[in-house]
Amino acid sequence: MVQQAIASVLLVVWFILGNTAGDPETQAKTDRARTILHLLIDGKYEEFAATGTEQVKAKMDAKMAEQVWTGFTGQFGPYKSEVSATVKKVQNVWAVSFVSRFEHGKATMIVSVDDAERMAGFFITAPERDVPYKAPDYVDAGSYREEKVTVSAGEFPLPGTVSLPKSAGKHPGVVLVHGSGPHDEDETVGANKPFRDLAGGLASQGIVVLRYEKRTHKHPLAVKQDEWTLQNETIEDALAGAELLRKRPEVDAKRVFVVGHSLGAFAAPFIGEQDAKLGGIVLMAGNARPILDVIDDQMDYLGGLDPTHSEEAKKKVQETKEATAKVRAGQTVGLKVLEVPAVYWARINKMKPVQAAAKLKMPILILQGGRDYQVTGKDFAIWKKELSTPAHKNVTLKLFENLNHLFMAGEGKATPAEYEKAGHVDREVITTITEWIKKN
Repeated sequence: MVQQAIASVLLVVWFILGNTAGDPETQAKTDRARTILHLLIDGKYEEFAATGTEQVKAKMDAKMAEQVWTGFTGQFGPYKSEVSATVKKVQNVWAVSFVSRFEHGKATMIVSVDDAERMAGFFITAPERDVPYKAPDYVDAGSYREEKVTVSAGEFPLPGTVSLPKSAGKHPGVVLVHGSGPHDEDETVGANKPFRDLAGGLASQGIVVLRYEKRTHKHPLAVKQDEWTLQNETIEDALAGAELLRKRPEVDAKRVFVVGHSLGAFAAPFIGEQDAKLGGIVLMAGNARPILDVIDDQMDYLGGLDPTHSEEAKKKVQETKEATAKVRAGQTVGLKVLEVPAVYWARINKMKPVQAAAKLKMPILILQGGRDYQVTGKDFAIWKKELSTPAHKNVTLKLFENLNHLFMAGEGKATPAEYEKAGHVDREVITTITEWIKKN
């Protein structure tokens, strides 16, 4: 669910943004933002931190700036070039988004500048690693074609890809729904692209598959950061995706399914609540417990992987658990959990996916990896206890003992480093979903 390592601090300062502006003053602020950014790029951490407002300085000193930059470039390699720069402004703050190329990928670095030309905010978003992709052997590339589409739930259109079997007739359709964090259409995690695996695998079996960029990836500044909800981050676009598939001539409109992964699986029952026309929902590693409990367990697990881990890492674990405790107690103002506004987690923590799923009459498939440390057997046990009853004959559950959170095979204790090794969604997962969809 939460794919952030203990020491990762990429989202440094959140800030409020609004409409795009384009005038000489904006150009001047863009130049100033670029100058500030290059202090960081050039390793001038003291000078970079010194450009900040008092609020920014309180959160990010030179040491923090160095940790952020060296941590990021340690994963993506040295900075290479600026690809593009766009600006949004609200009141006296200009936010400049620099799409930037690194040795091993690209990312968007956002520097906000106030009317006094001080840095009012900084964060890195939408990192995309350059990973050579080799399709798994269950993908028959000659059996389907792909077409670029746009998923739109309103003012934030999302680029996507629909994988279309070449066989004649109408086919069942699947909308893939991302996990937490800003994701590309392949749901790239480290060296892996699970949604690309699913799209190719299912399309090879005669199923139309839609995947698209997540809203927080394509439009990270769409709303104020404390106004993101599961509805405007995930559910609205999944509903739009399902409607897009229903209108496709290749798709049987009565057999459109949602396949959610991680937070997308958590969202799936609520998507089902809002779209009774769905043929069914698939939950891949969906948490049944409150999200704050899941975060606490992840912190404990990560903290226990290496008994000799640094004091800084121990401090991060402790700070995170103290923050989740405050959120449970109703404290969210000015508080963040994993560098995300606490109010976001508070909203999700109140949601009850098991109760929502229990009310649905549509077919439900719940899948769990036995080596998953992010959404664990604790969650699967709750799904099984509450929905494996005669009253819920529409529910099917399956556990894959040797699969991790990405539904990729491995051995031993799972670790975050596992995601840096290229793998593929297990063939049995593709087969299970295919057979279940065709049965329903």
